[in-house]
Amino acid sequence: MMYSNCEQIFLNGGPFYHLYTSHIEDDLLFRTEEELDQALNIIAVAVFFVGCKVLAFAIMNNHMHFILEGLEKECQAFYSLIQKKLAVILSKSGRGHLAQLSMPSLVPINNLKQLRDEIVYVIRNPFVDRVNVNMHAYKWCSGYLYFNPFLEEMFVRGVSASKLTIDERRKFKHERNPYIDPRIMVLNGVALASSFVDYHRGESFFENARQFFQWLYKNVESQIEVGRRIGETVPLDDIDVWTISRRLSRELGGTDKPKELSNDAKGKLIKKLKFDYSASNAQIARCLGLPVATINSLFPLSARTK
Repeated sequence: MMYSNCEQIFLNGGPFYHLYTSHIEDDLLFRTEEELDQALNIIAVAVFFVGCKVLAFAIMNNHMHFILEGLEKECQAFYSLIQKKLAVILSKSGRGHLAQLSMPSLVPINNLKQLRDEIVYVIRNPFVDRVNVNMHAYKWCSGYLYFNPFLEEMFVRGVSASKLTIDERRKFKHERNPYIDPRIMVLNGVALASSFVDYHRGESFFENARQFFQWLYKNVESQIEVGRRIGETVPLDDIDVWTISRRLSRELGGTDKPKELSNDAKGKLIKKLKFDYSASNAQIARCLGLPVATINSLFPLSARTK
């Protein structure tokens, strides 16, 4: 059997995992940008202390995602160290207990398609989760690293963390031992993700930049599959809903136009859009050319105007 270069790299590597933490429901894990910056620092320390590879990551206010390459015990040790340091950071505001509530789940990644899906899911996470985020400029995610021709000039602005003073290194690590891995690069005291994320390794699982960006922007259904697998909902915009509804229309009634479906097929389409893809009532109404009130009558508990 012949394999593509990406497939061969995948088969020769691994194991791969998607590590994500439980959502904190009644508080924020990170309340400020300073706390998010401190999270970058402890992740950098954990990467080089444990030795697993981070291919992609995203830090949100109440949860985190990582795509890791390494043995299961290494991936578990990686987050255990982060959790330990996180408790120290949060204890300063009386919230140290939140670190223990942020429990990790480790999902094995079994094939190249899943790895691509999971990398892209993590990179998209801040964009999906927050309306004011540019996924290619969010500091606490690896989205800006992938296929970025301007990254090198950003990287050279940093200095090795080993150049920090002893007190600065202790503060950086949240421990008395001042030794710090010189491979960690910092800018204004904050670890640069480009120094601890193996993004070139991550890029190697895509044929080229075009395939990566197509996966990022045009592979919505795979993102929904990942969300289902880890218990998260992926919000859809109108274009996403329209693209999915056209595919479903072909399957249900042999037409690209949802409005031309029979009433029975329309009913099935509406239920799939609602229950399988979490489309809003207003989105479903626009897609099928029906009054919002009609869809609201079917799903009154989720009635909204979006």
